[in-house]
Amino acid sequence: MFDKQSINPELVLRIAIAIEDTQTDPPTPAEIDRPHIGLAQGEKFFIWETPSLRALFRGNKQPPYLGTYPEAYNECFAMLDLSVVEYAKIIGFPRDEEFLEVFSMLRRRPDGRSLGHFHDYLWQTAAVILGTHILSQAEFEAIMSRLERSARTFRTDFASRNMANSLTGLFRR
Repeated sequence: MFDKQSINPELVLRIAIAIEDTQTDPPTPAEIDRPHIGLAQGEKFFIWETPSLRALFRGNKQPPYLGTYPEAYNECFAMLDLSVVEYAKIIGFPRDEEFLEVFSMLRRRPDGRSLGHFHDYLWQTAAVILGTHILSQAEFEAIMSRLERSARTFRTDFASRNMANSLTGLFRR
């Protein structure tokens, strides 16, 4: 989906987090125009545009049961996890309830209305995953469903932030 000249598959591709005011602590998130995705790779920064997540689904492959994270999807989970860690470091730790809502919405209505800044940022992350990996709609839904189950497992109450804390600790190692 990307121009082969524009990205290096050996380097990490990071999704930019839109910030309105960097002087506040935490920084104030800016409104995200979902189809216009800011990407950084090394010192390079560029914009990639995509009309929708549905337009990026390819094939009709059925996923295996995702009781655990199958190796075939490790890169997809890692990209989502890394994006969550970066978001948590810059904006703050999302609540487990937010994870649950966002993953559920991405699974059921990938291009549905925005639930807010965190949802829009993960929508962009999902777009990059779909643009860099061949995934069917069924595979994408299975990945989101697995993440939704993880969020449900981490959630202990309405205000808990266990999933983001866990991921941040995992990437700190």
